[in-house]
Amino acid sequence: MILQMSVAEAEKIADRVDFEKGGGLVPTIVQDASNGKVLMQAYMNREALILTLTTGKTHFWSRTRRRLWLKGEESGHYSLVQNLILDCDRDSILIQVQQVGPCCHTGRDSCFHNPIVEMEEVRPDASILNRIYEVILERIRTGDNKSYVKNLVNEGEDAILRKIGEESTEVILAAKDRSGSIVSEVTDLMFHIMILLASKKIDLKELFTEFDSRHREKTSPPEKSSHMYIGQ
Repeated sequence: MILQMSVAEAEKIADRVDFEKGGGLVPTIVQDASNGKVLMQAYMNREALILTLTTGKTHFWSRTRRRLWLKGEESGHYSLVQNLILDCDRDSILIQVQQVGPCCHTGRDSCFHNPIVEMEEVRPDASILNRIYEVILERIRTGDNKSYVKNLVNEGEDAILRKIGEESTEVILAAKDRSGSIVSEVTDLMFHIMILLASKKIDLKELFTEFDSRHREKTSPPEKSSHMYIGQ
């Protein structure tokens, strides 16, 4: 869920940060909360930190333009704050986010894409579900009339369930047809199921916990009886 607090709460956090050491600025690392990838580095002053904490979207101080800026203010590729961590000296900040779209202005996921030693490209994994879910929540909260998610949720639960029914049928037809579109249709179905969950404020972690519980129940060895039986 997006980390968002009152101005009073944000000011208390800002009081803990040592801005003086860096002349009013602290270096800030932005990290993908889903997979741990470092996305970018920028600088925050006190006002940028408070804006970040109160809006749930990262704000920074631009040293070249000499002004505050909202990450994604032009591209729409916002960094949705999940957590904020101070280092041991409280003079630098790590922000964990769910990133909407590419983080780098070049269109790359991360600004750190120039390795000295070539690295194997990391393919998307299940963590993408968390990212999409957070974007869905943000669309519900702040989306305009151009947002498909916002409009669908505004139509009500019946409209969402109708779409899930339609997408379920498409999955079945794709599976029977064996046309190769089943991946696309399952993706559509999962997306609309996540919209339903978000509309009911059910965190994806609740599903993961349920999966884990069922997995443990089915795979854990049976408890040994404390009774001794003849022939044991």
